[in-house]
This record gives sequence, structure tokens and C-alpha cells, in this order.
Amino acid sequence: MDWFEVIVPILIIAAFAYGAFGQIKESIAVAKSVPWDSTNDKRIIVGTYLLSLSYLGFVLALIVNLAVYNYSFPQPASTANAASLTAFYCFLMMFVAELGIMPKRQGPKKLPSFKLNSLRFKP
Repeated sequence: MDWFEVIVPILIIAAFAYGAFGQIKESIAVAKSVPWDSTNDKRIIVGTYLLSLSYLGFVLALIVNLAVYNYSFPQPASTANAASLTAFYCFLMMFVAELGIMPKRQGPKKLPSFKLNSLRFKP
């Protein structure tokens, strides 16, 4: 069961790292496709950049926290606390970037309505 304690955190960090690289690709695509014309466009670009940076910081903090937990390098307990706090701040910054900085995504304003009588089968 010792291998389980080593493999599972590595898989979790690999999944978060894959998501971080996907977010970096998305922010590059947004920066290339969105012009700097209006305030909403600037908020989208700045928000995606901040989201990417905070996601990457979150992954790095998790890696440091895992290294401290596995005693890869001897450090005082304050290092683990600092790594955990950094991961929390990066996670909080992701929420601020997504919900506070970036404007709300525009979707369909109203769902189309239809009459049920017109859908009935008429023999």
C-alpha cells in the first residue's frame, strides 16, 4: 500500500498540470482572437492571463507541498504551511479572475418557446 501513497498525489498533480497547460493555450488563443477595442475585451484578456498565472502558481504550490510532505528536502513545518497557504491564495485568485474580472459570458437571452400542440402526431 506504500506505492498508493506515492502514485495518487503524482496523478492528481499531473491532472492539474494538464489543466494548467490547457488554460495557458486558451489564454494565448484568447489574446490572439480578441482585440483591445473595448473595456470588456480588455477584461477578458487580463482575466484569462490572471487565471492562467494563478492556475500555474497553484500547481507549483502543490508540487512544493508534495515535496515537503514526502521529505524530499528537510524543511521546517513553516514551509509546508507556506506552500499550503500559497495554494489557497492561488485558488482564491482563480475565483476572483473568473467571477470578478472577466465579464459574464453572453449566451442566448431567451429560450425559444413552442406550442406542444404543434408537435403532436396527427394520423
